[in-house]
Amino acid sequence: MSDLTAYIAEAEEHYRRNRLEDAAAAYENALEIDPNHAEALEWRGEIAVQMDDYETAVDCLSKARRLRGDDVFTEYTNLGLSYYELNMAEEAVETLWRAVRRDATDLVSHSNLGKALYDLHAHGHEEEAEKIAAAWMRQFPEVPDAQHIGPAISGLGLPETASPAYVEDIFNDYAPIFDEKLAELGYRAPTLILQTLQDQLPPPNRDLVVLDAGCGTGLCGPLLTPYAHRLDGVDLSPKMLEKAREKGLYDGLEKAELTAYLNKAGDMYDLIVAADVLCYFGDLLAVCKAFRKALVPTGRLGFSVEISEEIAEDGPGYLLNQSGRYKHDADYIRQVVSDAGLALMEARPDVLRSEYGEPVNGLIVTAAKPG
Repeated sequence: MSDLTAYIAEAEEHYRRNRLEDAAAAYENALEIDPNHAEALEWRGEIAVQMDDYETAVDCLSKARRLRGDDVFTEYTNLGLSYYELNMAEEAVETLWRAVRRDATDLVSHSNLGKALYDLHAHGHEEEAEKIAAAWMRQFPEVPDAQHIGPAISGLGLPETASPAYVEDIFNDYAPIFDEKLAELGYRAPTLILQTLQDQLPPPNRDLVVLDAGCGTGLCGPLLTPYAHRLDGVDLSPKMLEKAREKGLYDGLEKAELTAYLNKAGDMYDLIVAADVLCYFGDLLAVCKAFRKALVPTGRLGFSVEISEEIAEDGPGYLLNQSGRYKHDADYIRQVVSDAGLALMEARPDVLRSEYGEPVNGLIVTAAKPG
């Protein structure tokens, strides 16, 4: 057995036993003998992705691609992800676009393509991003990411809300890094909502039935617990709910679409908080009516929305940002709260977080169900 063959066999054995560092070292030894061994390059790149070493992944996988040729190379998903993680938007889009056209069922690449297209658009390549987004949504009518981010970036069409499948997918993907990512962005929505509600609620005495609507990983939980005799959470993402469950603050957690959950709950909640949730709804009337239905008489609601002054007066009152998040017109929010049968208490503008170093302007809204 040659040294090259021995090193590859050693690497395969380490990989089977999930000893990634040892497998990586063995593949490195093999590549010292034959730097153009395409299979060793691909496996070394795969291991690098699993170890979040995206620079090594790009080095290995891009070289393997040149050696294999585009008709034979298959590692587009890992290479595209690595380009995305290194903020190489043009390369990420090119690679991931090729990946989904080779395999329409590759939902990981579809998800990463949407994020890479957003980065490409945000960094000044609007025309290229819009062209690919338009083709993506036309060619993949059954793929949730294509049917939501495609219109968001291309500007072709305006869905009334994000599909549950899209929302579940994106937040399952973000769950492991969600809290850290929001901390980096200076996320303030839960604190702002609770600060606004403080003047409208009795002093916290653990005597309210409270719903954290779209609870995610449970970031609102510590703020709501002092008010809650019972604290429930609802979210579409099982992986987010796992993180919330680990915090040990919730009496009940359920995977469900928010409007459906509210409509079946009946008038049981004294307080409902929806922080950074309604940015995935365009038309808010149905969910606001459901909020009213789920509140007890005189119950309180607090939520945040992102706002924009660029919404046409003759439009629906909202637009779909390239990020896949909806922005709303402040007057539309006031009107829809009233139309849903809620009494508006306050609609206060504030900065919710940052994005690409720019402030994200929003509205902190509190409302009450009439007695």
